[in-house]
Formats: sequence, C-alpha cells, structure tokens
Amino acid sequence: MITTLSVLAVILVILSLPAFFMIFHSRFIKKINSQNQEIIQTKEKLQSYLQRIDSLVLTLKKMHKFSVGATGMSSKEELSRFVLDSCCELFDSQSGSIMMLEPNSGTLKIIASRNVAAENSNAVENLELRLGEGVAGKVAQEGKPVFIEDIEKDPRFVHLPDIRYTSKSMLCAPIETKGKIAGVINIHPDAPPVINGKSAVFDDKNLHLLAILTDQVAVALENIELYNNLQKTYLEMVESLAKAIDAKDSYTHDHADRARGYAAAICRELGLPESITKHVEYAALIHDIGKIGIDNSVLEKSGKLSPEERKKIEQHPIIGAKIIEPFSVLAPIAPIIRHHHEYYNGMGYPAGLKGEEIPLGSRIVTIIDSFDAMTSDRPYRKAMSRIQAVQELKRSANSQFDPGVVEAFLRTLEHDSSQ
Repeated sequence: MITTLSVLAVILVILSLPAFFMIFHSRFIKKINSQNQEIIQTKEKLQSYLQRIDSLVLTLKKMHKFSVGATGMSSKEELSRFVLDSCCELFDSQSGSIMMLEPNSGTLKIIASRNVAAENSNAVENLELRLGEGVAGKVAQEGKPVFIEDIEKDPRFVHLPDIRYTSKSMLCAPIETKGKIAGVINIHPDAPPVINGKSAVFDDKNLHLLAILTDQVAVALENIELYNNLQKTYLEMVESLAKAIDAKDSYTHDHADRARGYAAAICRELGLPESITKHVEYAALIHDIGKIGIDNSVLEKSGKLSPEERKKIEQHPIIGAKIIEPFSVLAPIAPIIRHHHEYYNGMGYPAGLKGEEIPLGSRIVTIIDSFDAMTSDRPYRKAMSRIQAVQELKRSANSQFDPGVVEAFLRTLEHDSSQ
C-alpha cells in the first residue's frame, strides 16, 4: 500500500532530476572542451614538428647541393662565388663576402662579394684587414665563428667608406685548411628565421651549420690545391715532351710553343671554357709527339716522299695518341692528337672523319699546324708570307678546314696585328 511518504519521496526524486542532468551536462561539456583544447594543442605541436622537419629536409637538400657543387670547383675564385651564393641562400641573406688571407701581406682581402659596396666603387678591391682588425680580423685571429645581432653596437666592428650592409646582423666564420686560417665567410642575414609566425633568434645551431659549411669549403680548397699541383706537373710533363719533339725535328723548332699560343687565342675567340682550352693548348704543344717514332731521314727529306715514306709519316698521329694514352692526365687529349690531320671534307687521315665528327680540338690544331707549317721553312720549300698563308686558309675553308674555326683564327691574327 502506497503511503503518503512514498509518494513524497518519488516527487522529490522527479523534481531533482533536471538539476542532476544539468550538473552532468555541464561536467560533460567541460570534459569535451578540455579534450578539444588538448587536440588543438597536439595539432599545433604536430604542425610545428612537421614544419621543423620540412625545414631540416630543405636544409639537408641545400647542404647536399652545396657539398656536391663545392667539390667540383677548380679555382678559388669560382669556389668563393659558389660558396657565397649558397650561404646567402641558406641564411636568407642578400649580402655577404668571402675574404682570403694573403700569405705575403698577412691581410684579409675580399675575393667574392655580394651587395656590399656602392656602385662604381673600388672599395671591395681595395679593402684589406689585418688579423685582429674588425670582426672578420678577430674571427680569423681567434678561429671561432660569431653572430652579431647589431654590428653598429659591437665595438669590434669597423665602419669603412663605400661599404654598405643590407642588415645590422652578421654571421662570421673562419675557414681553416690544414690547421691554419685560410680566410673567413661574412654573411649579413636579412632577418632571423620565422618559425610559427614568431621571429627566432640566431643561436649556436646556426653557427654550427656555418661551421659545417666552412669545413666543406676547407676540403674543397685542399682539392683545388691538389688539382693545381697536378696541373703544374701535367704542364711540366707536356713541356718536356714538346722539347723532345723539337730536338727530334730541327725544322719544327719552336713550332710547339707557337702552336700553343695560337690554340689559346682561338679557344678564347670561340668562348670555350678554361678546362677545354687547357686540353687544346696541351694538345697543340705535343700534337706531333708521334714523330718520335719516325726516322729522321724521312722527316728531314728535302725531296718528294715516296708512297711508303708518306705512309710512315701518316702514322705519326696514331703513334702520338698511343704514346700518351697510358698517362691518365694526358689521356683526354689523345683523341685531339689522333685526329689533328683529318680534313673537314673527310679526305684526311687516319680515320677519314669529316665535319663535326672530328673533335673540335683537332679542328683547331689542324689549322694551327697548317698555318705554322706554311709560314716556316721546310726541307723541301721556303716559307710562305703571312698574307699568302691567310689566303690559303680561306681557300681551304670547308674542304680541309672548319670554316668557323678559320674565321676565329683570322680574327685572332687581326687582333695581333692591330696591337
């Protein structure tokens, strides 16, 4: 039997339900909001991590590109320009410079710069810093990289006339080779890097990155030194071979030196890169090395050569190529020597190549060889005049000689005569 008390209890429970559900709903909403906030924070952290990963990947790509590029340079000037451009890209900078230590004067001189001097100013060429002078001089003296937030407030900074800077900040790091200071890199970042919409401050990580780059530069500089030493040895070897050729054939005395000079002039006129020019120069210097294998009686014969003797003479390009092929430093010029008696119309020897089939170096050397032969005394005839030789080159263009190379050679002769 339901009592009045029981009814009242039920009524009280029913009346309290809305309040209970309101409390539960409020706590539930707070819990959801808290979880949503955690999700948002986690998402922001994840985005930050992803941005950092992307930034690291991009930096690694740039550093790999830098490493590959730096090791392929053959001169300090070429390397310095590449390094400066790479560092400016890596540190978001529009200006910077690379200074190398002059061994004789003991001063730092700029050999590559970007947006650091006013137009029509010789400030870059004339700038010299002693060790310990200015920021760069201090870094070179102490051998430690530095980051300066405001160069105008730094007592080490030296203001120089006609030198301008795109920002007040400066990264400077030493370049060391074999434990000795070789120079410094100066970078003026436009602004600190931006991460998550906030400006970050340059720190030890940036200096460490620059130090890694300077280590790569040091390796590249050592490679250039080795390359230059190898080139010097290479040239000495070639010159010794050229002297041996001159000693073999008295009628071609100094022919090799003249051929080398002509080769360099033609290559410059054609706008060929330095690496190719060197190969053509050396090929011109020893193009007749194969004559070492030909009897003097044939080389110095004053009368007409017999078919057998001509056959022997025509072997000298092949003999020459075979002599130098075993030497790895000389091997690249072997094809030039082998084909320096080919004709543009295909009627030459030893392979009967024609036109573009003939290596460009060979097409250059054959013109040089012919011109010098025409203007020099031979056992069987007197020298032509320079004018006669030029006319012969023009007449034989498109048949014996490449017409484009003939034109380039004639321009070099005109330059010489006008000086």
